[in-house]
Amino acid sequence: MFRSLVFCCVSIILFSAELSGADDAKVVLRNRKIEARAGEVVLFLAKEPFCVGRRVGDRAAWGLLQKSNIIKDAEKLLNTPIPELPEALYKEYYRNGNRTNYQNVRSQKYRRIAVFVLAECIEDKGRFIAPLEETIRSICADPSWTLPAHDRNAEIYDGKAVYIDLVSSDTSVELGLAVSWLGEKLSRGVRELIYENVERRTLRPYEQAVKSGNIGRNWWITGGNNWNSVCHANVVGAVLALVGDTSRRAWYIAAAETFMQPFLNGFTEDGYCSEGIGYWNYGFGHFVDLSEMVHQATGGKVDFLTMPKVKNCALFGVRMEVVPGKFAAFADCAIDAKPSPSLVKFLSRRFQFGFTDYENYQDKLSNLKSTGIYCFPNSATNTPPNRKQPTPLEDLRTEFPNAGVMIFRPRAGETKQIAVACKGGHNAEQHNHNDVGSFTVMFAGGMQIIDPGGEIYTQRTFSNKRYQSNLLNSFGHSVPVINGQQQKSGNNTNAKIIAKMFSDKKDSCTINYAAAYGLKELKKLERTFELTRADADEAGRAGGTNVLTVTDEVELETAGSFETALITYDSWDKKDVKNVDKDIKNDAKDSNDSAKDSNDDGAINLTIGKEGQKLRVIVTAFVDDKILPLRFEASEIDEDAMARKKPTRLAIKIIPKITKAKIITTITPL
Repeated sequence: MFRSLVFCCVSIILFSAELSGADDAKVVLRNRKIEARAGEVVLFLAKEPFCVGRRVGDRAAWGLLQKSNIIKDAEKLLNTPIPELPEALYKEYYRNGNRTNYQNVRSQKYRRIAVFVLAECIEDKGRFIAPLEETIRSICADPSWTLPAHDRNAEIYDGKAVYIDLVSSDTSVELGLAVSWLGEKLSRGVRELIYENVERRTLRPYEQAVKSGNIGRNWWITGGNNWNSVCHANVVGAVLALVGDTSRRAWYIAAAETFMQPFLNGFTEDGYCSEGIGYWNYGFGHFVDLSEMVHQATGGKVDFLTMPKVKNCALFGVRMEVVPGKFAAFADCAIDAKPSPSLVKFLSRRFQFGFTDYENYQDKLSNLKSTGIYCFPNSATNTPPNRKQPTPLEDLRTEFPNAGVMIFRPRAGETKQIAVACKGGHNAEQHNHNDVGSFTVMFAGGMQIIDPGGEIYTQRTFSNKRYQSNLLNSFGHSVPVINGQQQKSGNNTNAKIIAKMFSDKKDSCTINYAAAYGLKELKKLERTFELTRADADEAGRAGGTNVLTVTDEVELETAGSFETALITYDSWDKKDVKNVDKDIKNDAKDSNDSAKDSNDDGAINLTIGKEGQKLRVIVTAFVDDKILPLRFEASEIDEDAMARKKPTRLAIKIIPKITKAKIITTITPL
């Protein structure tokens, strides 16, 4: 390599907020621990910087990747001008809150780094070097590597501040790997340009923040969500690829090891990721990236995957599978989100889970860091495989008791049976939705009743106006509205599991979720989920259909209003209650022994789902021996969802005001 970065002796720039004496003492103690740990780690590091992957000169390694389409992609870019990122496009976010327009163009521009580097490493003819260097010069000339949404009042763009975000750190590690892999194929001037920019935009701000304790806009350093692991993986990856000083590399590893504990604290002890599967892929995936880069750099002497709770976190993705290929999508998550097969493959092998279907997945080229980790030998490929083990999908249920999340499934192999994922938890989770008591119902390959997923991010999404969104507040979830009030957000909204019963025949769980509403007049609000499985024949196959009932019991100090709702992206229809089969009517009545009969006003009869995937939904309400009249209203939720379509809210309202009631929703296959 041409040369290594030399540690820059810089003055610590203090932010305006001063540390208290107690905080200062904590920072001093933490920094001493980091320095002491770095003194141990330095003994494990090679003298030359290197991260993951293979240098271009390793023709045997790169020859194994020649079947990729990356050469064709790079050839197309040869004739495509570098996308421009004018100031007006960057600052559109501050004018109207739109994040998408700038981010789309930026992605096209910055993606050129990985495409040209991979193409050159595979082909090794030099024809992609000139366009790569042109791209690098253009990127290094950009006033900001961060996203406008992460740049407060454009202070980075305008040269008033420097701090690190998800994508600026990603750019740093991608450029670092370009230097690491291509070496002197890149010109001296371009390598110097990369060193200077990564140092100024990423490394120096990180060191100043940690050593001073004035983290400021680099809040993620001690944060408990995906930002922590993503930024740390990228920052450490850049250091390992570029910095020659072994003491400095060791310090970054020791610092990252220290700050991974707050990240892991964002998971419950049972491994539940409240950010959802998409952010598990992203956040926990980068934790695994960081672990692997450090593992390779230290010869396996430092292994973050041995930290407490990590094994449980590693199982989260596969445990969220409700039916084959369908996963529960709570929080800011796309409704079709799935765990990354590359990530699960790696974890299955490292922890010897024995998920052989995942382990047979063929990893694909992507960005440089992921390619370097997953497409070349790593600590997972060096771990002997376990014999095939059942996945959590084959279990009748999955429970995350610390998170209050449960999944009840039909017997393995039964595709024409209902499955349900139900959520307790609270409304102060990472990427939170106000959704305590929400549930998702899946049947015959469909997702008929569903959490609507996240919205397309705008300035509002992560502001104090977040819960104006009817996708993110409780109006957009299958939960009640009481006295006209939706659920509150905050720490005092926890649901409590007050009863549960599991058997091969029936699973049930009851939660007390009155705290989610924060209403003084609300004396009681309990919801029971009960899945009754169809009887099995001698071969273990279901001989009929299963039934899901969702029962709410509510009590108020004074008479008030109550409505519940079902959220769907599917087609639906309201039927005449007279057409309801007698056995379904009786199922509803049997839930209240005093109920004598039903009538047109006392039950709502719906079908939800496409042909071949339809569910029948009957909603009834009772108070003592009286069936309460109901009103049905359907409305489209007019928000821009990640699903690129608008969900429908099917509301069922008790017509008279009540002081107590039992509301029973019975769901069966048609």
